[in-house]
Amino acid sequence: MTRGLAVGRLLAEPGRAPALRNAELTIADGRIAGIADSNGAPRDGRIALPAMVNAHDHGYGVLPLALGGCDDALECWIASFLRLPLDPRLEAAVAFGRMALAGIGATVHCHNSLAVDRLESEADGVARAAAEVGIRVAFSCPVRDRNPWVYGDQQDLLPYLNDDDRAAMQAALAAAAPAHRQVEQVEDIAAAHESEMFQVQYGPVGPQWCRDDTLERIAEASALHNRRVHMHLLESPRQRAWLDATYEQGIVRFLDDIGLLSPRLTVAHGVHLTEEECALLAERGVTVSVNTSSNLRMRSGFAPVQRYLRHGVQFGFGLDGAAHDDDQDYFRDLRLAGRLHNGAGLDPELPPARLFRAALRDGFRAIDGSGDYGALAPGARADIAILDYAGMAGDSVVENLDETEVLLTRATSRHVRGLIVAGRTVVAEGTLTALDLPKLEADLTARARRAAADDPGQFARGHRRREAVRAYYANTGRLT
Repeated sequence: MTRGLAVGRLLAEPGRAPALRNAELTIADGRIAGIADSNGAPRDGRIALPAMVNAHDHGYGVLPLALGGCDDALECWIASFLRLPLDPRLEAAVAFGRMALAGIGATVHCHNSLAVDRLESEADGVARAAAEVGIRVAFSCPVRDRNPWVYGDQQDLLPYLNDDDRAAMQAALAAAAPAHRQVEQVEDIAAAHESEMFQVQYGPVGPQWCRDDTLERIAEASALHNRRVHMHLLESPRQRAWLDATYEQGIVRFLDDIGLLSPRLTVAHGVHLTEEECALLAERGVTVSVNTSSNLRMRSGFAPVQRYLRHGVQFGFGLDGAAHDDDQDYFRDLRLAGRLHNGAGLDPELPPARLFRAALRDGFRAIDGSGDYGALAPGARADIAILDYAGMAGDSVVENLDETEVLLTRATSRHVRGLIVAGRTVVAEGTLTALDLPKLEADLTARARRAAADDPGQFARGHRRREAVRAYYANTGRLT
């Protein structure tokens, strides 16, 4: 099926080329078949550009704050954050719907559940939600078999817990699923659901949360099946301290020794990577997902983007389910990232062209590894965000403003009027075409409240866990 799209402005390569005026795109079979001048009346009110890529997220339908997950140091936040038994299809549909309305055409979904007996059915629900909403999803299958409560000997946390919480921790440790089954499920899920629109990846949650032999197993499986791996790495200072004490050669060198560093790997955060580690990641073709707002909210620090640039590390941007204003607004977060990492000199260290290369082409490597993304041209994927340009630049006095600068200064989710992914209209006039998002959000919230009411003491337990973890790190000298 062939269709046309006429817009007042076409920003085919943000930051690299000026916008075309009154352009018409021809779309066929999910690709752009051609671009020409529009013969119709000028439509200066809209601007089209490549759809954004969320290179690391967790697909929270119910946002963490609503579950008591107030901003805090990462380890304390994790300890307090509740995960209610919710319908995975409904939660994913809400999360993906919000992303689509923010102009995001592709996302890495780091699934949160570690229930091995339910992962395949949950993956089915997430896959159905992705198909319903219509965005591209890379589904990262979680694997964890170490340090669920704190880094190190779990028994060291016991003095900071009351009797009930000690019993709960011991029961959780005893019930932990064997990692080999977590790894084996990945190929089963891929066989059932993988497509161009739904990629499946190995998801070791992080080296501090996975045993060495588990990471080795994943490295072997990734090479055997040519499958991508998505993993948290060096997010917080406490992770840096524990990993340095545990791996004499350094954690990044260890990951390289076991074959995990490759162009198939994306690492999220990378806040505490050293110069030497950045050089090695660049040499191995690893992609980093920078999560600026999440790192600010979790007090983890700032990603060393200047180091990435010096060494040629590929990096994209992710929201991590913790956008700056808790709203999944990709354009606002991209603006924040650009300003924080742009240096203090006369020349920008992260100019618009480089910023959008990260947000689009390099970010898409986290989806399928191709980097074949980020420019609207004949033959390219028809993944297009359409924004209300007049709403951003309606007060313009100077003619011919740089459209890229307008976007980076003013664009927010509320300016997104349309989204096309693989040629399919996902958002039209600021509304999802396939789903009633407000209705889904109301349904999900009602279900979450019922689930919370079934166990009203869980919020108090979460608070106690958070403070126990805080005391553990403070009193054992492991806070830094």
